[in-house]
Amino acid sequence: MRRSMSGSLIFLLAVVLGAPPLAAQEFKAGGQVTFGDDADFGLGPRAQVTLPWIAPGVRLAGSFDYFFPDSGLGDPGGDYDYRELNLNVLVDIPLDRVTNLVPYAGGGLNLAWEKVPSNGREGVLERRSGLNVVAGFRFPLVGFTPFVEARYELEGGEQLLVAGGILLP
Repeated sequence: MRRSMSGSLIFLLAVVLGAPPLAAQEFKAGGQVTFGDDADFGLGPRAQVTLPWIAPGVRLAGSFDYFFPDSGLGDPGGDYDYRELNLNVLVDIPLDRVTNLVPYAGGGLNLAWEKVPSNGREGVLERRSGLNVVAGFRFPLVGFTPFVEARYELEGGEQLLVAGGILLP
């Protein structure tokens, strides 16, 4: 039986890094609604995986938001287009005697795509990258996990965003 090269590399990295088997990691996926002070209203998917080999309560969360901004430009030649991809490391802040409210904080990277119409013509797609500072709360319940968070973007999207959503097991 022949193994693929990529499969062997993943196995080797898992052994070297001391990562537990995937069954020991908790994976959740769902959706979120995001409101930004510049980009208005956005929707998108979100996924997260726990990183128990680093420390308890550490998660890697990724999200993609497609925004529906009002450009305010009055330009019939095209629409203002804005999207974001975020990858954050989040760390739970334990509260004694509270089990259904888990505050968290963290940070990560964002990549923003923006296209602004100009003089009735299609705009040029501009990519910008930056850093995130994140704080929020998750509410673990049986079968799903609602969350609410604030994300401030340094560079990249350069805005304050508030997101809320639901993650499913």
